[in-house]
Amino acid sequence: MPSIIIENRSSETIYSFVSKYSNSNGSDEWYKIQANGGADSWNRNNWEVVAFKNGNDSKRAGIYIPIDKKVVFYSFDDIRVE
Repeated sequence: MPSIIIENRSSETIYSFVSKYSNSNGSDEWYKIQANGGADSWNRNNWEVVAFKNGNDSKRAGIYIPIDKKVVFYSFDDIRVE
């Protein structure tokens, strides 16, 4: 199944959310992504919203991306799609 991969290359643990517009069986809960290379993937079929927040929810950022992409989080000001 097509997917979206999220990798955290920052020095802080973050939380990530992926919408489930294209996969109603998927989860849209917030998931912890460990610092310094932690990663996870979400099975989706089309465009989705990917959002990030820090541990105390004082910072948030997000993007809208197609499937089969990798989202690399460096900071809330530096989110890259590969």
